[in-house]
Amino acid sequence: MIWTGGEIVPDDALTIGVHDRAFEHGLGLFETLRLWDGRPTLLPRHLDRLTRSARALGLPIDGVALPTADDVAALLAADGREGDAMLRITLTGGASASGGATLWMRSAPLPPMRYEGGARLGTTGPARLDPLVAHKTLNYWPYRLLGEKARAEGCDEAILIDPKGCVMEGTRTNVFFVVRGALVTPPADGRILPGVMRSLVIERARGLGIAVEESPLGLLDRRLQPGEIFLTNAVRGVVPVGRWGGAEFPAPGATTGRIWDDVRRWLEGGGA
Repeated sequence: MIWTGGEIVPDDALTIGVHDRAFEHGLGLFETLRLWDGRPTLLPRHLDRLTRSARALGLPIDGVALPTADDVAALLAADGREGDAMLRITLTGGASASGGATLWMRSAPLPPMRYEGGARLGTTGPARLDPLVAHKTLNYWPYRLLGEKARAEGCDEAILIDPKGCVMEGTRTNVFFVVRGALVTPPADGRILPGVMRSLVIERARGLGIAVEESPLGLLDRRLQPGEIFLTNAVRGVVPVGRWGGAEFPAPGATTGRIWDDVRRWLEGGGA
């Protein structure tokens, strides 16, 4: 079942015209998130990002019905899901910049979450240098291909590197280094996707008194000798990295574990 236009309908009840720009040129946006102890805690933040991106890219979102927490509960009941689940919200490009966009939401079981000994990083690829990088668009094929290559090599994630040799992000994650007890992460300056979980981790870390520096992560910068590395993702949360190439890291380390405990409690408490 899917939710669209304020109603829950079977999957095949949704129709999208062939002139929708999602089909013609791949125009559209999506958001993926999870429930935390059954709560869609981050739903407002994901809808806010979706709306801001749609307006920035000229997608006709004004007047399009957006789901609420009650709509999420109704969809899960219709799907017969209990407890936590994954949600995906998709917005098409519409027939033109003035209207015709379609938005729907579906649920799915959570993917496997366990990384024995921490996540493994391996393959690297070139960071994208186009204006769409800062938006979660349907144009996801380059990331998917690189992620599949990493998994074929026995790794969990691939990392994108810019022409100067700086770490930018993963194919579906943001990256944090823990350097002498402080967090260092690439800035959300239009060259990375400003992840919802990324921003939450920064908020909660600062609330815990942990310093956060948003600056480039140069692989050859001798100042950056991380004692811990972790990834963030709206479905998986905080993912400790145990190995990157030949380097090993505690998974989780003390700082990563402290932040993840705090973030998880906040999420499971509905943001209280």
